[in-house]
Amino acid sequence: MHPYRWSEKLGPRLEQATERMRQLRSAVMPPAAVQSLRHWFRIHHTYNSNAIEGNRLTLPETRAVLEDGITIAGKSLKDHFEAVNLAHALDFIESLARKDTVLGERDVREMHGIVLRGIEPEGAGVYRRINVRIGGTQHMPPEAFRVPEQMHTFGAWLAGEKSEHPVVVSAIAHTWFETIHPFVDGNGRTGRLLANLLLMREHYPAMVLLVEDRARYYAALDASHSGDLTAMVELTLDRVEQSFEEYERASREITEVQEPAIEYLASRLGTVQVPDPPELVQWWLGVEVLHGALVHIANSLNRRLESSQTRLTVSALPNLTRRDWATINRKRFPLFALQADVGRASTRLELQSEVHMGALPGWKVHPPVIHLQSPIAAAEPPRRFIEAVPTGHLFRVLRGTAATADYLQNERRHIRTLSDRPAPSDYDVDVDVSAQQIAAEIWTYVVDHHLVPTPG
Repeated sequence: MHPYRWSEKLGPRLEQATERMRQLRSAVMPPAAVQSLRHWFRIHHTYNSNAIEGNRLTLPETRAVLEDGITIAGKSLKDHFEAVNLAHALDFIESLARKDTVLGERDVREMHGIVLRGIEPEGAGVYRRINVRIGGTQHMPPEAFRVPEQMHTFGAWLAGEKSEHPVVVSAIAHTWFETIHPFVDGNGRTGRLLANLLLMREHYPAMVLLVEDRARYYAALDASHSGDLTAMVELTLDRVEQSFEEYERASREITEVQEPAIEYLASRLGTVQVPDPPELVQWWLGVEVLHGALVHIANSLNRRLESSQTRLTVSALPNLTRRDWATINRKRFPLFALQADVGRASTRLELQSEVHMGALPGWKVHPPVIHLQSPIAAAEPPRRFIEAVPTGHLFRVLRGTAATADYLQNERRHIRTLSDRPAPSDYDVDVDVSAQQIAAEIWTYVVDHHLVPTPG
């Protein structure tokens, strides 16, 4: 049992702290935000806790020592050691807060050992063997020979179950430890570490007792030596609430600033079109130009032969996607069709993309070809358009006989092997051919050989 009491009027504030803790735990905060708050606490606690004891480093100097390892001119080595040691002690209590192990007297001594490491090695983690007085207070710490016994009792309380509010438990531990004053030096820094350790173990944010609180802090400790913990609980609550405000501000920035910004940026970036590959842009431009030339001839003929039963049409181009481009580079892909109706005669031919197989000497092209898929008719011309590949706004064109078209079709369908049948030689390859010339050749072939065959 502890020997302390406190005012019941603190009940509503303690309940409010409990509710704020629950809300804080339910908030989802990115690891970077948590790390930023941890960094803020580490710097501010180190500076303020040391400054209360007379350390001469300023807040910016403390940050420079901890972050950059800088030695501050005009400041003692002891000042530097105190900053580094306290920061390491904070790391230590953070690790203890994450563990499920029972706290005890040994943890307190280890904490103190880190605080005085390299400063007073003979006294680090070692209970005092001399009687001491605390300046500015009427309280007389217990005689040295009583310290081990009293710390044993204190350690047993630390290890036991506690029914009090976590903020009250933190204040009890802090006050009780300072009342015993078990070490020659470093008691204040160790007591404030211990108070934070007990808060963190219950998922409360760590607190920073400010150097500006020094007079109030010492007065609260004086009052607690008589058993009245009210002032110390109030001070602890004030500083815990300040820490809540830091976490809640960070949480608000996430929900009110960061998340809406992410939503807005996602909507904006979602409308950005990923540029198409340059080879797709160039190839598709050639397809569009050829399609336009075929449409122009069809429309011109339809207007001129408006009174007849002639109707030439060209189907629309597809909306090509990047996925389609991947398909086009692997296998046949339909592009658009030509439909011709003259009286009762009708025919339909399709232009497709085809993967070039490299089977014909002199006809070696990298991009997919634009191929005219035509049923083989008896009255095939000696030479006709078979396929082309865009080269900018012009084309390389393959013209050949029905045998040439049949050979390429079988080659692409893997019906034959190169040893079965030699490649035909009755074909031509032209370069720098315009889309208008190709369109005229295609429509001439459609009309002459699929609609109005030449007699004889």
